[in-house]
Amino acid sequence: SNGAGVAETPLEDLKNIALTMEAVGKRCKEELGIKFGFHAHLGSQVATERELMYVLENTNPDHVYFVLDTSMVNMAGIDPIVLAKRLGNRICEYHLKDNAKNTLHGAKPPMVDMPVDYFNNPISCPLGEGGVDFPGLVDYLKSSQWRGHLVVELETSPWRTPKASAAITAKYIRDVLKIEL
Repeated sequence: SNGAGVAETPLEDLKNIALTMEAVGKRCKEELGIKFGFHAHLGSQVATERELMYVLENTNPDHVYFVLDTSMVNMAGIDPIVLAKRLGNRICEYHLKDNAKNTLHGAKPPMVDMPVDYFNNPISCPLGEGGVDFPGLVDYLKSSQWRGHLVVELETSPWRTPKASAAITAKYIRDVLKIEL
């Protein structure tokens, strides 16, 4: 187990994943002129720091990029700001998603707990209500002059409507992060 509640992906599988991503990334660049990025996600074959770093270290930085999901990496035990600084321009997009403080840094195995207890103890929440350091991440992005997409992810809440959750998130983005929507 990797601390994220899932078994480690075998090295042979990671080698095949890296080869496939390299081939797809090369074709995306050469044939379509677009960047190919992968997203680490708990419960998938690329979830942990070991797994995502293996793929990045075994692919061409001009062909394979990374989509940093703040919640997913955080629950896998990785600080999103530390990872952002480590990967720099290898990141092609950010998914801004907050998660409950008890799920930060691999504090519990969410893929085990989430399906059973999601409505009583959800792992996701509106931005600013969880434990992800978004002000710190935005400061880093500004200081590094990063340019790209910031995609806000917001899952359903058992206590409020999606519209109410979106309003809380939008207010946080405008008032705390000082980003105009």
